[in-house]
Amino acid sequence: MAKTVAWGLSGSVVLIPVLAVMLGFPLLEAELQRRAETGRRPDHLPESNDGEAVGEPMTLAVSAERSTIRPEQVGVGWPSLLGPTGNCVSPERGLDWSWNQSGPLEKWRIPAGNGYASPVVLGNRLVLFHRVENREVVDCLDAETGDGVWSQAWAATYECPFNHSSGPYSAPVLEAGQVYTIGANGHLACLDLEDGSEIWHRDVHREFQVQLEVWPVSASPVVEGDLLIVNVGGRRTNAGIVAFDKHSGGTAWTATEDGMSCSTPVAATIHANRFLFVWTADALVSLNPEDGQVYWRIPFAAKNYEAAHGTSPLIVDDLVFVSGYQIGNLCLRILPDGSYSELWRDRRDLLDCQYKNLLHVDGHVCGFSATRKSLRCLDLETGAMKWQWRSKITNGSMISVDGHYLVLGENGRLAALDMASHGVEEIAMTARPILRGPILAYPALHNGLLYLRNDRDLLCVDLRPTADYRPVRR
Repeated sequence: MAKTVAWGLSGSVVLIPVLAVMLGFPLLEAELQRRAETGRRPDHLPESNDGEAVGEPMTLAVSAERSTIRPEQVGVGWPSLLGPTGNCVSPERGLDWSWNQSGPLEKWRIPAGNGYASPVVLGNRLVLFHRVENREVVDCLDAETGDGVWSQAWAATYECPFNHSSGPYSAPVLEAGQVYTIGANGHLACLDLEDGSEIWHRDVHREFQVQLEVWPVSASPVVEGDLLIVNVGGRRTNAGIVAFDKHSGGTAWTATEDGMSCSTPVAATIHANRFLFVWTADALVSLNPEDGQVYWRIPFAAKNYEAAHGTSPLIVDDLVFVSGYQIGNLCLRILPDGSYSELWRDRRDLLDCQYKNLLHVDGHVCGFSATRKSLRCLDLETGAMKWQWRSKITNGSMISVDGHYLVLGENGRLAALDMASHGVEEIAMTARPILRGPILAYPALHNGLLYLRNDRDLLCVDLRPTADYRPVRR
């Protein structure tokens, strides 16, 4: 039975198959209509020109036995862009690495809308943030089956001036029973993970006078204690970086006049002190996450402003490393007093990672070169390149798990590797893409299931050694 999606329309509710909505098929002739009887329209929803709400909550129709979040399934999950540890490392063990060129078995595949926002998962809840026609949609699914649980949506107005998706780009964050999202045009929202109801929202671009310079909002929010921290980019209002109270949405602090980048901030404990590292459009900034005090700021940006920084800082012990397209690499050592010493930097000839993540491997950093289309390994202390690996993957995102490395290529191929400081060995690689490229969303791993998406499909593949598979319709 097809899933259906419902939204308010002049006091009635129209039910339309999800496939029709996401793939643009004509509406079914036999549309079901009934009077909306649940709740009033929230006062804060945006209105269209005719005064009708365009952000009315969308809800996937589900059975009366809709499951709730099961406490025993919460686990570590993959609750944010960079996973449970903030560095794309998963603690899971015992995965199946014996798959051949056809790839791991598919568990399910469902349609997805536009955008590059990575899927996130916690417990038995998977959240997909995507654009369906003129709305940004937050869909909550059963992580095991892909069945719909609830859906929420609001108006989407951003249109990318380049040949790229119009968003959303930013991955949601799942934490303490709540979902945090920020859309392409700065709609920051907190939803209840149980039923999708809105807890609070902020229009950060309007409030902090943000002007989109090239790209839409791309960096993901970061939860730090009771704060939700966002690289807002409010140059005019000293709101380059803003911390919000995660419970109420109130502004806790603002800092810097930097623009926003595509790099998600990273928090870390170094020398028993907590640091927040944000690679903005203009500089690498170190702050106290509690109050926004800026410890130091190093101008580090490409001359071409369109070359947005799209890779998060990598933190290894007391080292901080960043790498970017048209800017190259910078490696710092954080000193006990919170200051830094610069170990090395270069101009692109070793590594220029863009929109992909970096991984720490035995005192080295591994990442894909955006221009040279190869996976490279650099010594963190010296910057010396130890090896490079050229393959049909060319560029991709990675997860470190179970002693191996999963690599999702931007072209849709999936590979499993062994990496060390002395070299790399291919364990498996799909002969053909399992998703159509380009793929800019990071993969997510939870309970042996790997979730992947492009602007057409959300795919779940099973990496568990024993599983009850069911056929997947293609």
